[in-house]
Amino acid sequence: MLKSLPLTLLLLAAFATPAVAQEGGLLDVNTGLMVWTVIIFLAVLGLLYWKAYPPILGAVEARERRIAELLAAAQRDREEAQTLIEEQRARHEELRAQVQEMVAEGKAAGERMREEIIAEARREQQAILERARREIAQEAEQALADLKAQAVDLAIAAASRLIQKDLDGEGNRRLVQQYLDQLELEESAAVAARV
Repeated sequence: MLKSLPLTLLLLAAFATPAVAQEGGLLDVNTGLMVWTVIIFLAVLGLLYWKAYPPILGAVEARERRIAELLAAAQRDREEAQTLIEEQRARHEELRAQVQEMVAEGKAAGERMREEIIAEARREQQAILERARREIAQEAEQALADLKAQAVDLAIAAASRLIQKDLDGEGNRRLVQQYLDQLELEESAAVAARV
């Protein structure tokens, strides 16, 4: 601004003409009027330079600083946003990994539970089989005991007939001994069939 001041004054002095010339035509130069015009111009220019330009320049500089601050803030915000995006991506990946891990753990837990249920079913099956075997053995023993009781009853009935028929002790003993041997053989056969 200060550099262009002398050039402005020269141009003004060279081309300044009064609006209404008192002595001649429009192109006549009136030096008195020209001097006062230059003085007034310089006074107004000095006044503007002293009072108006500093606030105008201050406002322009303040605006430039504000724009620079806004640009810096925008750059910081952009960098922060990029950082936040990266953090969100990392969190997203971490969550995805956790979800996959939880799914894998769930599958493994399901598989373990399935195996435990199968093992428990097998144990229950074995217990049922053992109980059934014991019940069968008990029933076989009960049937054998019933059979022995019937055999004793039959032996007693046979013995009573023999007593009625023949009172020979040796023959009765032999007959009872044969009968008991036969019962033992039948009992052994029943036990062998059970096992």
